[in-house]
Amino acid sequence: MARTTISEVAKAAGVSVSTVSRALRGLDKVNPSTRKRVEDAAEKLHFSFSKSASSLASGKTMRVGVLLADRISGWFNSHAFEGVYEALSVHGYDVIPYVIWDEQSLDNFFQTLPGNQNVDAVIVFSFDLDDAKKQVLKELTVPVVGLNTPSDDGYGATARIDDNTSMYAPVRLLHSLGHHSLAYVEQPDTSPFFSSSRIRSQGFVSAARELGYADDEIMTVPAIVYTGMRSQMDAYSGIAAQLVGSPSRPTGVCVENDKVAVALVRELVRVGVKIPEDMSVIGFDDDTRAPILDLTTVHQDPTELGRSAGNKALALMRGETLSDPYGVVPTSLVLRGTTGPAPEDD
Repeated sequence: MARTTISEVAKAAGVSVSTVSRALRGLDKVNPSTRKRVEDAAEKLHFSFSKSASSLASGKTMRVGVLLADRISGWFNSHAFEGVYEALSVHGYDVIPYVIWDEQSLDNFFQTLPGNQNVDAVIVFSFDLDDAKKQVLKELTVPVVGLNTPSDDGYGATARIDDNTSMYAPVRLLHSLGHHSLAYVEQPDTSPFFSSSRIRSQGFVSAARELGYADDEIMTVPAIVYTGMRSQMDAYSGIAAQLVGSPSRPTGVCVENDKVAVALVRELVRVGVKIPEDMSVIGFDDDTRAPILDLTTVHQDPTELGRSAGNKALALMRGETLSDPYGVVPTSLVLRGTTGPAPEDD
């Protein structure tokens, strides 16, 4: 069967070829009813408009680049990417992931980007760019949107939670339950980038101090490198040993994310700590593991953040002015079974 031509679509819709071109490329100055008639004709005739031809005519690539630190498959990244894809794919955009493992891979992206001019917008997930790289993007005159980036600086728009403020609710809960010694556990691996999740530990310390906790009543278990360790569980075993063996022995523990919290709870139980009778544990994310373990956690919705970032990028690519370019999406504390009153001898 011969491939349907744009002329055949124009004939079926009763319009000119140029009108078909404008309508299927999503350009302005096409009457909504005419656009619908063209789209219906194209669907009926199984006509697929060439993106390369559209790009040549419009000066647009119809591609949006997404920079993700470390991996696509993680809970936050995969769900946020899905949200971005939902927002942009319906408007004909290809969403291209660029996984950034280290500074070298980030440098490679920026070295090739200026010559290629191969995206219409860039969305950065959860980590910050230095001033030099932000300047490169500014010179490209493409919109740059941050998704859960540590700050709004250098971005045309952002969609994020407030990681600092989000830590106040779990700390207040532990305080209200009578816990006199607290700890914060970072994800037990290091990243070369300053990420939004790093801000949570700062928020934890600030909240604890505002509630009157002394320095010796606040413990932070920082990220570490796996050097010499056989597995991640070795790292969780080491964290559990730090918590249990600490002179202050914290009874209220906040954890950077649910993935780490779930593994840590299992390890604490393995060494004889009762949850929550001996130690209360609070995660962050409310991912799919949290309800299975009955984990108290801070809820956020990365898919909705992704939709918001995608919609803001779309508006900026169209030259629109955003009424709220730097909006913050609230989080909420979900109470489950891993928190309870402090033990009587705390």
